[in-house]
Amino acid sequence: MYTLITLPVELLYEIQLFATSHTLLQTCKALHRIFTSSPPSYRAQYLVACTDLSRIPKDAVLTKMLRFPICTKDVLEAYFRRRDPGEQRSPPELPRRLFRALVRTSTGDWSDRDPPLPFLRYLYACPHLRPPNANSHDGYALTKAVQVGFIPLVRFLLDHGATPAWKSNLPIISAIHRKDLGLVRMLVERMDTAKSSPKGKGNGKRRKLEDRVEVTPEMLRAAVKCKAQDIVEYLTREKGCISDMRTLLSMR
Repeated sequence: MYTLITLPVELLYEIQLFATSHTLLQTCKALHRIFTSSPPSYRAQYLVACTDLSRIPKDAVLTKMLRFPICTKDVLEAYFRRRDPGEQRSPPELPRRLFRALVRTSTGDWSDRDPPLPFLRYLYACPHLRPPNANSHDGYALTKAVQVGFIPLVRFLLDHGATPAWKSNLPIISAIHRKDLGLVRMLVERMDTAKSSPKGKGNGKRRKLEDRVEVTPEMLRAAVKCKAQDIVEYLTREKGCISDMRTLLSMR
């Protein structure tokens, strides 16, 4: 008796390209094994078929593709070998899937090798696409990175244009809830990455630039509520934040 799984793998691949079914590989373990072991070139073809079916604008194709978990560096490389992405009028979005699974570690230690940083470095260095929008989905990426204390990721996103001002400065409020003064300072202050020294001699200091955001009474109120005294002093003494009546009452 002939069944679907008795068909040649090449024919199954063609069927899936025609069906673009998200559930076909969940039908049985055999199909799941066949499609999860498919090469990057086929996965790139599948993503193209899905985006063609959606009939989305050409400059939104990469945003759509990046939302699929199978869209990895190898798959994108295979895609760029087969198809010219053309001129993009707008940068692709950073998909939520890259950050949704981030959770706090027991030790709080994160490195530059932890996902999704290696893939992000590829996306921002890839010559075939414009640098993705680091503020996609109202700053979702930066907020998640702050919430779990992923400092290398926070620094990377800030260096590539992320702003902590989204949703009433939610990333900064999250850093205050963590009672992490260093993280709060990193989000608020903008430092020049290049060191300068007069006439090229001596050890130069990093030039301090304009802050990314203006500190607000809401930040101060959050610090007071969390009893983060070092952050309270930073906001009031260094940044000149003035307490409102609501904050003064909470300090009594």
